[in-house]
Amino acid sequence: MYVNLVSFATAIADDAVEESVSDLIGDLLAAWRMNGQIYGSEWPIHAHGEAFSTTVLCPEEQSLDDRFNNKYVNKAIARCEMKGLLLATEVLGKHIESLSPCSCSSPSAYVLFTTYVTLVSPIRCIDCFGPIALYRMKATSSDEYSDVISWQSNYQSCDTLQMNCAVLERAATRELSNIESNLSKSGLECCKTLANSSGRPYYYYLYRYYGRSLRTELERRCPGCGNEWRLTPRLHDLFDFKCDHCHLLSNIALDRRWLMASRSEPTTS
Repeated sequence: MYVNLVSFATAIADDAVEESVSDLIGDLLAAWRMNGQIYGSEWPIHAHGEAFSTTVLCPEEQSLDDRFNNKYVNKAIARCEMKGLLLATEVLGKHIESLSPCSCSSPSAYVLFTTYVTLVSPIRCIDCFGPIALYRMKATSSDEYSDVISWQSNYQSCDTLQMNCAVLERAATRELSNIESNLSKSGLECCKTLANSSGRPYYYYLYRYYGRSLRTELERRCPGCGNEWRLTPRLHDLFDFKCDHCHLLSNIALDRRWLMASRSEPTTS
């Protein structure tokens, strides 16, 4: 990820104009977000003299180049220019905690994956597990990626609830774990759309926390087709199961894995 300074110069600065400027800049930031060019959903806008600025996180150093714009971004920039707002961007540097993006020339497949603390794109290369900017893929919904970003937001909300272990923990965990949940259905639909446009498989991750025993976990079969799907060794030190028929990934229940580690429980059935 890269930190970018986004600035707007204007010859007029009063309260009425500032309110209009906030809307114009907000519309552009939202368009960038839905096109995968910036991350997050909160961007404080700072007024200083006759200029306005904000900082954003981008997938790549060149993410704000015009060549990646979609029609909504171009329209938002045009509206800013019509109101006398002159856009300028500056790359401040690489985020110190950023993940290395995928550098594979031709990934064999992709994974739709996120967590409650993840800022990066939910599309990962299955070979290196590096994130891939959404705008590198064909748009999935009316020249943008609203369906994928909506799924990511919903997933992160559920993941936050289950991590907090208080309000709606069980319901949120079911959404993350059950192939028939609304969250999983929307994620699988995103995978289908992306796979059709790219010609490459997209795998969907089913999170799993609770398990009856380590033995039953190791013998668990794919919830989609019932076939064996255990991986040896683990994939990216995260996935213990992979079904190439249903394009699903999962893990040994975390409570069983932690118990196994604490008691040195054998991993073979």
